[in-house]
Amino acid sequence: MATESMTNLSVSGKFKRLTVAAIARLLIFPLCPGVESPGSVSFLGERFSEKQDDAPEAHLERGLQQAKSGDLQSAEEELRAAVKLQPNNAEFLSSLATVLAMQKKFRESSSLFEKALKINPDDLRSREYLAANLWQLHRHAEAKQNLRVLLNANPADAQAKLLLGMVSEQDGDYSTAVTMLETVPVLVREQPEVIVALAKSYYRTGQRDRAAACLLQLTDRGLGNQGILLGVQIADGMQDYSTAEILISKIPVDSSDSVTARYHLALARFQAKQYEDCERILQQLLGAGQKSGKTLRLLGWCHHYRNLEDDAINTFREAVQFDPTDQANFVDLGTLLLADRRFGPALELATRTVNAFPDSSEALRLLGSIELATEQFKNAERIYSRSLTLDPKSTEGILGLAKAQIGAGMAKQAKTTLESAMRQSPGTAAFELELALVLLKEKEGANGNGGLDARAEQLLQSAAKHDPTLPETHSQLGEIALHRGQTDLAIAHLQKAVKISPENARAHFSLARAYRRSGRNDEAAKETTLFETLKEKESPRAAPLPPPVSPNK
Repeated sequence: MATESMTNLSVSGKFKRLTVAAIARLLIFPLCPGVESPGSVSFLGERFSEKQDDAPEAHLERGLQQAKSGDLQSAEEELRAAVKLQPNNAEFLSSLATVLAMQKKFRESSSLFEKALKINPDDLRSREYLAANLWQLHRHAEAKQNLRVLLNANPADAQAKLLLGMVSEQDGDYSTAVTMLETVPVLVREQPEVIVALAKSYYRTGQRDRAAACLLQLTDRGLGNQGILLGVQIADGMQDYSTAEILISKIPVDSSDSVTARYHLALARFQAKQYEDCERILQQLLGAGQKSGKTLRLLGWCHHYRNLEDDAINTFREAVQFDPTDQANFVDLGTLLLADRRFGPALELATRTVNAFPDSSEALRLLGSIELATEQFKNAERIYSRSLTLDPKSTEGILGLAKAQIGAGMAKQAKTTLESAMRQSPGTAAFELELALVLLKEKEGANGNGGLDARAEQLLQSAAKHDPTLPETHSQLGEIALHRGQTDLAIAHLQKAVKISPENARAHFSLARAYRRSGRNDEAAKETTLFETLKEKESPRAAPLPPPVSPNK
């Protein structure tokens, strides 16, 4: 199924402003150390009034005045002149670096701040601005290092705590994010993006009630329905459908956003597996003349999960006819055909889709997934590689490429693919899980290589930390614990796996084994019955598809 971005609302309109107050301060605080307020620029004019026009101090003065007036390009030129005359003056370097940061020239700005800090390591303001730059550049480890220096020097630095919380959330260090952001509640409440970061961190650390309360704050930030819908997206993505529905209920029925709210409500019902309720809401929207590709696609998936396959295919075909310019309609139809193992029609449709949308990474990923499912691994590897030239950061594309490489006997290349992806996107649980599976498979043919086993377990534990909702992670950790005779630990992991994915027959079978080993025979019998029931219900379809997570494409 076509996966859709969850961030569209968060970066639209009023959400485009800089996220962290530490960066915003660049616009309102002095541009060089030692100046206590923007008004002090006039003081600098008096201080340097007797200097020659071409003196470095005169260039600095004019640069600061121009920056204050908003003429950043002229300010940059003057400050570059000052730095050229005195290249080892930390004050000049920091002032130029700040103006460059205000223009979002973060790379050069960072290098100048680093040079200034080598000359004057005690300049905490420059270190704070450098940390903000590094965050913007996704150089999280370096940002954290500088923020720790700031907090060691001043443990009460609220801006440093805020920025460290934001960096940690993006880096997948959710515990640190919670710890830091909870200490600055006033700053958190001022910015929707920070509220969202804290809510996500609460979810990731298992604090769902706090996460929900955090998202409800978005309704009080003067953001209107857009803030509410942003909260709905986050709750949907974290599978907190009850909170999503509470937020949706706060949008008035007569609001211009009511149609979007109704669709979100249908989506929440779908993700809660309440397919009939979801279908009822969608039919009401269609009956009111609110037909759209996304509404038809969601209705098609409702039919699919109710085993009404003919209705599902017809609905997706209606979506294609309704808007033949929207590739999502083709991709979802192709994905459904793949799920039903109708490989011939799926391959034909995917090929036509790629021809119609040659620059679409999503269309290529669909074609790659069909080649992968039919064990045409070399073709799949080639197609996924091509898709990644169009969308290098696609998690689905990277995982598809790695699986194709494994299938083609290219385990070494698969490991390289996943390790590179982990460096580019640290904290991505899906990459950690897939690499762990590769290593575990290697171990089967490596005479029990303890090193491989230890690395796989470490990756699985990291994946469980970064995304506790992946059932396969807990299943694998449970199997490892069971193999070692750690029965209680195995039971704990396998219980999580079946709670997250109750339809997972294999997890129920493993849990039955663990219960039996611990002497809990009645519970083992129940799990065995569940396993047998689920195995009987399994259809010849492909692996279950994830539900759509967002309506925003």
